[in-house]
Amino acid sequence: MDFQRFTLDLPDGPMAGLRFGAGGPPDLVLLHATGFNAMTYRSLLAPLGARWRVVALDLRGHGLTGLPADPATLSDWDYNADDTLAALAALDARAPVLSGHSMGGATAAMVAARWPDAVDRLVLLDPVLPPLEWAMRARGLDLAARLQVRELAIGALKRRNRFASREAARDGYRGRGAFATWGGDFLEDYLLDGLRPAGDGDGLELTCAPAWEASVFASPVHDGAALLGAVGVPVHLLRAERGPAAAITPDPSRPRHAPLTIETPPDATHFLPMEMPDLVRVRLEAALEARRLNG
Repeated sequence: MDFQRFTLDLPDGPMAGLRFGAGGPPDLVLLHATGFNAMTYRSLLAPLGARWRVVALDLRGHGLTGLPADPATLSDWDYNADDTLAALAALDARAPVLSGHSMGGATAAMVAARWPDAVDRLVLLDPVLPPLEWAMRARGLDLAARLQVRELAIGALKRRNRFASREAARDGYRGRGAFATWGGDFLEDYLLDGLRPAGDGDGLELTCAPAWEASVFASPVHDGAALLGAVGVPVHLLRAERGPAAAITPDPSRPRHAPLTIETPPDATHFLPMEMPDLVRVRLEAALEARRLNG
């Protein structure tokens, strides 16, 4: 086994995570995308454990984490930043590299912007960083923006939540929808912690409830460009070349107080960690090396 499971006792309840490599304060912490879980990224992170202390967390409402997840309470993503900071404290983290995919990337930026001493640098994987105008229109009267959010939320609500077996889920997902471009073991790893026995004992259900996922999709109201501008640590941002998520990832032109590198790998979609794990791992290793040299 190339990972160890652990649970953190946070003020609101338990948060689950995976550890790769030796114990102790993590060098790298990764936050997953909406609807996924820490285990999804196992094959990306496991090779890093040969040299570095690596942790991946299950955010609220996802994977094996037991923090309360009531969709009616969601109005923004601030709760993820608060949970992550509490987890970093519980891990005795000492300014690690913080990385995140999609929602996890936005969360990582929020943590660095609010608590700059908490992280050394960021590696963001097609983070959800919409311009403020887009987010406000989506929550207001702009039809096009509201339809884009509505499409994501309704798609999540329609997601099949019950499967007779893990094999049935695998057959239903492989090569389709969000999973169409995934390679390697990513789908198998997602299913490990993405399914649990249904409450009534009839088959398996998703660990990220469709109602929670839909509320997450409907609740980002942060100004992505302003958020990046407030981050005072180095940032390496990998963004999608293809797909709708690339359209709402800003190209920040405002002055910054720390280095920002934006990289757009050819043909990458929003799921670039699953499509290009070797490239992502190289960027994570570069950030870890830079942190080490930074002392």
